Amino acid sequence: MMKPLLSFCLVAFFPVLAFAQATAPADTPAKPQPFEPIVAAAHSGLGRIGVRLVFDKATGLPTIAGITRGSPALDYGLRVGDVIIKIDKNYTNSLSEDEARLALHGDPGTGVELTIQRDDDPKFVVRAVERRILFDDMEELTQPPVSGVYQE
Repeated sequence: MMKPLLSFCLVAFFPVLAFAQATAPADTPAKPQPFEPIVAAAHSGLGRIGVRLVFDKATGLPTIAGITRGSPALDYGLRVGDVIIKIDKNYTNSLSEDEARLALHGDPGTGVELTIQRDDDPKFVVRAVERRILFDDMEELTQPPVSGVYQE
């Protein structure tokens, strides 16, 4: 009784393994898909968090290169040099540069959750930042503020 059941299970299971190996991805790994697609209509509001991003050529991860004075990013403790790992539920290495920038825009008063890595620390920092309307003539800080206060 046990032998026929075992042979049936093996015969039924091996084609699944053969199919799984046949459909394995090629040598080049596929780019992971975002959890929530970035739709331009959902991010067309005037709200911003006030950061300027640069993207690492090797990893594709965005790094904060500048923060606008008086912006939500500064208020919520983001710093120049922070590497953004996730924007809301999306890993930034799965987004294009335009999608990552667009994901930070939205209606004023709405929030965005950022997961950042600071100073190569293995622990990630999660910040929920509220978007606000920022004016184009606001000054940008390219260095982190000293003792929390910007000095000229």
